[in-house]
Amino acid sequence: MRISPVAMDQIRAHAESGYPFEICGIMIAAQEQGVVTTTEPVRNTVVDRARDRYEMDPVDQIRVQRRCDAERTSIIGYYHSHPDHPAWASLTDAERAWKGPVYLIVSCAQGRVVDANAFIAVADGGPMEQTELIVE
Repeated sequence: MRISPVAMDQIRAHAESGYPFEICGIMIAAQEQGVVTTTEPVRNTVVDRARDRYEMDPVDQIRVQRRCDAERTSIIGYYHSHPDHPAWASLTDAERAWKGPVYLIVSCAQGRVVDANAFIAVADGGPMEQTELIVE
């Protein structure tokens, strides 16, 4: 997965501002380009387990999809944070994943992003495999 430094900084800022809770969002690229150039934060609708779970607000997801359709951009994948845990896909992450999009996970330790890894689902519902993350 290729991501611009600006988009990576957007994810980092979102994760740090949302700490100690999991944050989530959508990664967007110009159609046919494949490089994530911007991100869109999405509200985490989980309340009771927000420190270790996320679920994207469907209204936000529809809003972002409509914007992408209007701007002729593409949703490349999704991101979320792991507060005080490694940036590795959990079993829950894999079970909720779809084959196709890229999933970027950032580890936010004590309010600072310290690591990031990208994953793809081999099939709907996992398992997940790590894929190369290139910030350029």
